[in-house]
Amino acid sequence: MEVKGSSLVVDSSWEQQLNKMAEQLKQFLYKNGKEKDLKKSASIFHQMGLLYKEQSKQDDSITKKLSLIRSAALLNAAVTRQPGNEQFKQSLKDFCSDLLKTARAKTLDADLLKIAQEVKKMAGKMRKETNASLQQVKTIPYDVKIDEQKELEAEKITNVKTIQAQITENYKNMMKFVSNECEKIMGNPPCRYSITGLGSLARHEITPYSDFEHIILLEEGTQEKDNYLQVLEYFRWFSVIFQTIIINLQETIIPSVAIPSFKQVTKPGEKEFFDAFTKRGISFDGLMPHACKLPLGRMERTKKKPWTTELIKPVNEMLTYLDKDEDLKNGYRISDVLMNTCQVYGDEQIYQQFSDGVRNVLQSDQPSHQDRLMQQLDEDLTNFDAFNCLNALIMDSKCNIKRLVYRTSTLFISALGRLNSIDDSSSFAIIDQLNNNNIIDDETAHLLSYAIAVSCQVRLKVYMEKESQDDYVGEEQLYYVLENKVFANLMDIVGERSMVDYFAIVFNLQNVLRNEDDLSNLKFNITLKPRDKFRMLQMLQLHDRMISEWESHSQEQPPNTSSQDELWIRYHVARAYCMMRKYKDSLLMLERLEERDIESHWLKGLVMRDKARCLYMLGRFQEALQFIGRVKSELLNFNLSDSNKYSLRSHLAHIGARCQNPLKEYQLAIDQYMEASEYNARVDQRQPLKEINRALCFSRIGHCLYELGDYDAAINEAEKCLQHYEQHNGPVNDKCSCYSFLGQCYLQRDDYKEALKNFQTELDLRLQFVPSEKQDSDEDIDLARSNIQLCQEN
Repeated sequence: MEVKGSSLVVDSSWEQQLNKMAEQLKQFLYKNGKEKDLKKSASIFHQMGLLYKEQSKQDDSITKKLSLIRSAALLNAAVTRQPGNEQFKQSLKDFCSDLLKTARAKTLDADLLKIAQEVKKMAGKMRKETNASLQQVKTIPYDVKIDEQKELEAEKITNVKTIQAQITENYKNMMKFVSNECEKIMGNPPCRYSITGLGSLARHEITPYSDFEHIILLEEGTQEKDNYLQVLEYFRWFSVIFQTIIINLQETIIPSVAIPSFKQVTKPGEKEFFDAFTKRGISFDGLMPHACKLPLGRMERTKKKPWTTELIKPVNEMLTYLDKDEDLKNGYRISDVLMNTCQVYGDEQIYQQFSDGVRNVLQSDQPSHQDRLMQQLDEDLTNFDAFNCLNALIMDSKCNIKRLVYRTSTLFISALGRLNSIDDSSSFAIIDQLNNNNIIDDETAHLLSYAIAVSCQVRLKVYMEKESQDDYVGEEQLYYVLENKVFANLMDIVGERSMVDYFAIVFNLQNVLRNEDDLSNLKFNITLKPRDKFRMLQMLQLHDRMISEWESHSQEQPPNTSSQDELWIRYHVARAYCMMRKYKDSLLMLERLEERDIESHWLKGLVMRDKARCLYMLGRFQEALQFIGRVKSELLNFNLSDSNKYSLRSHLAHIGARCQNPLKEYQLAIDQYMEASEYNARVDQRQPLKEINRALCFSRIGHCLYELGDYDAAINEAEKCLQHYEQHNGPVNDKCSCYSFLGQCYLQRDDYKEALKNFQTELDLRLQFVPSEKQDSDEDIDLARSNIQLCQEN
C-alpha cells in the first residue's frame, strides 16, 4: 500500500491491509480498548478511510455504499483527533465531493460539511434549551407530605412532557432540514415518499443525543414501474448522503459502522477497540448486525442470520414485515420496530396509508400477531425484570440507566398499548388511553405517568451532563464490594424519593403483566403500599432512610399487627440493621419475627438465614451452629423453588463454616465450605453474589488448609479463587487479598521468587485503584511493600 497526499494506491489484498492497520491500532490501545496515542490512531483511521474510499470503486452496488459510509466515519475520526491536520481535512473534503459524483447527484457542488455545520448549530441550540428546561424540574424531597407530593409529581409529569415535546419538535426539524438538503442534492425524487421515524422519536422520548432511526416509505405502485430499480437507487444514495451529513457532525462512534477488521484481529477474550474519544450523539442507527434500523437496512449476512433486509419499500411491501419473523437482532423483530412510527418528512398521505395499515394489524384478532406480542412480552419480562436488574447492581460498580430505568417501564407501557390496540406510540398517550378506556383508574394512570416522567428525566439528565449518549453511571470496577457507590450515584440523578417510587411502581406493573393469564381483557389498578416502599429502600441500600421510615411507620401501626405485609416490612428493617452492622438490633427483630405466624416459606428462610449471620457476627459461634443444625432439617419441608432452597442451604453452610474457624475446627470448616460451594453452583445464574460466594469458599478453604500446614493444597484453592474472580469480575480488593495469601503460602515454602511475584502483583493492583493521596496511609499497601522487601532481602 502506498499513500500519496490524499490519494491511496490499492492492491488486491485490501482486506489484509485493513487487518494489518487494525493490528497496528491494537499497539496504541489500553487493556480496556481505549486509545493511548490519538495522533497515531488518527493516522491509522485516515489510511483506513482512504482505503475504503478507493476500494468502493471496485465494490458492487450495496457494498460500495457500505464502504463509503465507513470511509466517512474513519476520515471524520481522523479529523476530530487531529483538527489541525490540513491533509486529513482535505481528504474529508475530497471524499464528500467524490461521493456526490459517485451518487450521480444533480448538485455536484453541494457542501456536505457546511450542511453538517448548520445541523450542528441547530443541535447546539436544542441542547442549550433542554439544559435550561431540565434545571426547572424540581427534585421531590423525601419527607414531603402526601398532598404536596402528588402536586409535585403532577408538576414533574407536565414539565417532562413539555421538555420531551420540545426536543421531539426540534429533532424532527433538524431531520427535515437534512432531508430537504438531500432532495436538493439528488434532484427531484422519482416518486412520492415519506421519511418515517422509529423508536424514541416516535414515542416522543427522544433525547438531544439520540440516534435517528427511520425508514423510507415509497408510494404504492412504484414497485410495478419499469424504473423501480432506479427509484431504489435514488433513495439508497439519498440515504448514504444523509448518513454522511450526520457523520460529519462528528458524533458517530467508529464501532457503529461495524468495521470487520477490528473484530478480525481480536482474539477470543481480548478487549475490542472502543471509541471512547468520540462524544456519541446524533447519528444513524449502527451497521452492526444487531442494529440496522435505517433505510439501507441490514446489508451484510451472518452465519446465524443469512439474509439482508432493506427498509426502503412501498407501503404495502413494508406492511408485510408486520407478519414476518425475521429478526433485526436477538430481542426484537422488524414487526415490533414498525409498530411505533411518526412522520418526519415527505408525503403525509403515504405515511397515513402505512399508519392505517399498522392500525389494522393492531386491531386484528390474528392469533399469529397476538402470539408474537405475548412472546415478546415474556422475553422483555425476563430481560428487563426490574427486581433482577436492580439486584444485579449489588456486584456492579456501573449502572446502565437505559436498561435499568428507561426500558423497565417504557417497554411495558408500549406492550399494554399494543395489547389494547392503541395506535399512539407515546407512553404518556398510551396511559391516557388506557385510563379513558377504563382499563386503569386515575390513580394508576398518575403513577404510571410519573414512572415514565422519572425514566425520561433520568436519561436526559445523564446524557446532558455527559454531553454524550452514554448510558453508564458509576465507576469502571469495584475495589471493595462494601464501597459500591452505584446506588448513591443513582440517587443523585433525581433524588431518593423519585427513585424509590419509580421502582415500586415498575415492580407492581411487571407483576401484573407476569401474573395475568389473559392480558387481552386485562383491567388492573396499582396502589403503592408501605411494603413496596420498604422493599425498594432495601434494594436501593437506603438503610438509614429505612430506619427513619420505620420509626414513623411503627408509631402509626398497632404494635401486635400480624398482617403478612407488616411481617415483610419488619424483615426489611431487620435486614437494614444487619447491613448497618447493628447486629443486636437486627437479631432482636428477627427473633420476634420467628414468633409470628409467617405464611411465606421464603420469608421464614430469610429470617433464619439472617439470624444465623447475626449470631455469628456477635461471636455466639456454638449457638449459631446449633441453630443452623436445626434449621437445615426444617428447610426440607419448605415449599420453595430449587434455586431458593440451594441459596439458603449455601448461606447456612457458609455461616456454619465461618463459625468453625474461630473454634479451630478447620477440617469441619473445609467440609462446610465445600458444601456451600456445591449448593451455590446450583443457584439461579441471575443471583449477583453467586459466583463471588463460590470464590470466597475457595479462598476460605485455602486459609483452613494453610492453618493445617498443607501449603500446596492452599495454593491450589487460592488459584481457583483468583481464576473465579477473573472470570466473574470480582472486587479488586478481594483479588489483592488472594495475591497476598498466595505470597504468604510461597513464603512458607521458602519460594521467595514466587512470593515476590504475587506480592508485587498485589501492590500494583492496589496502587492502581487506591487514590494517590491515600496510598501512604493505606495499611494494605504498607504490608504489601513490607512483604516485597522481605522477599528481596532473602
